[in-house]
Amino acid sequence: MTTIKIVEGQNEISNEAGLQIIGSTAPNQSGLSPRELLEAALGLCVSISLQKIMDYDKVEYDKSSIGVEVKATKAADGTNRFSNFNVQVKLPSTLDETYKKKLMSVVERACTIGNTLKEGAVIETIEI
Repeated sequence: MTTIKIVEGQNEISNEAGLQIIGSTAPNQSGLSPRELLEAALGLCVSISLQKIMDYDKVEYDKSSIGVEVKATKAADGTNRFSNFNVQVKLPSTLDETYKKKLMSVVERACTIGNTLKEGAVIETIEI
């Protein structure tokens, strides 16, 4: 479970291990905005999925050679949502092109966050 509490005017985001990050109200400020957190969730899911696939395939690689950048784009019709996510993946240069293509195909199906964003999810908001 993730918890958000306002402490001294800041949005503190915690998991069960404790305070992890400060949330901000806009991008490119101290702390991460909701947009940046959503981009980070998708990027982290893709990165973890890539590593799991390569580990499963017993591929040797330098973990620091993996990189993921995500950019969310607001809907052009003015609705208050993101219409698409551009995910750019940097793979280890030591991998052959055939395996890179396989990874890019499999990672889209392996990422839970990506699958959720593609298919949508029910959100239930209740007062506690």
